[in-house]
Amino acid sequence: MGATVNILVLGAAYGLLPAVRLGLANHRVTVVCRQNERAMLAQHGATLEFRRRDGRQGLVLHMPACEGRASEPGQLGLVSPEISVEGFDLVFLAMGEPQYAAPEIAALMGAIAEAKLPVVSLMNLLPPAFLRRLEGLDVTRLKPAYRAWDVWEMFDPSRFTAASPDAQAVRLSPDQPNRLTVTLASNFKVAPFERSEDQRVLEIAAASLQRKAPGDVHVPAQIVAHGSLAIPFAKWPMLIAGNCRCLTADGTMISISDAVRGDLDESRKVYELVARVIRDVGATSEDVVPFASYAAAAKQLTQASSLARALASGAHMVERIDLMVLLTAKALGLPTDRIEEVAAIIQHRVDINAGALAEVVR
Repeated sequence: MGATVNILVLGAAYGLLPAVRLGLANHRVTVVCRQNERAMLAQHGATLEFRRRDGRQGLVLHMPACEGRASEPGQLGLVSPEISVEGFDLVFLAMGEPQYAAPEIAALMGAIAEAKLPVVSLMNLLPPAFLRRLEGLDVTRLKPAYRAWDVWEMFDPSRFTAASPDAQAVRLSPDQPNRLTVTLASNFKVAPFERSEDQRVLEIAAASLQRKAPGDVHVPAQIVAHGSLAIPFAKWPMLIAGNCRCLTADGTMISISDAVRGDLDESRKVYELVARVIRDVGATSEDVVPFASYAAAAKQLTQASSLARALASGAHMVERIDLMVLLTAKALGLPTDRIEEVAAIIQHRVDINAGALAEVVR
């Protein structure tokens, strides 16, 4: 393989961040997306807007796109889930976990698994195929946290890895699915593949993002081929202390910044409890971001999390990172009190939304 990698990205919301970054780094990138997303992207291209620390607009990246597989670097390919996986070198998963249970996506995932393509998960909810690479964790006990469990069972863990998707990005306008605003441009720290051949492909892609843009401009949100298998767990304390607490007990939606900084002492206790969980599954002190650093970075996160926004809009099939962390803590015999409080609020909203949907259907 040369310097150009043929990459398939599942998901055109959060997935636009790695897709554009890799596409502008001279790789052929094809994105699996919905029909309305394909139409908007084909007409207007994909735009990444990076926000500065003070909230003002910073660097803006734009990339044209067209229907069909990417035939050359510099233009995103746009396809439906019926795409053939032949010829791809690397796959990135950038959709919410429940979406993989949809029949057309499940069929595509089956084809990816059968072709034995190396897969990098950018999901907050770490897939069982990756978790099976850890020692000392009974992954089957986490099954209630997943909607697409049967899909993940198809994959060979040796061809599967995951990242700590620290970068925060959001679609500010539903009418512009081609535009993604990056509110925190951290890096994707990717755990190593088990197979050296797959790791080499990842390292080619990662190295290409370290080059500066024209004008000697540093472009953030890089992909880092990390040496620790436990690095994807680094975000767990952030997710539970921040993202999962953006919906309060009375149903009010607040920003990640307010969830973390509204009561720093309580947030610290939640954060440190989850940090203990990830240390027990193999994370080292170097893998764990100090709470003070996260709390400082959270000042920039002035939007509610995608989880809170989905729940507030009536969704009931959401990524249950709270439940995965809770079940992991229980499997390890660790304290769960504060995690249970977070999970109970989310479950209550899920139940309300599911009940409302049932009434509409009835």
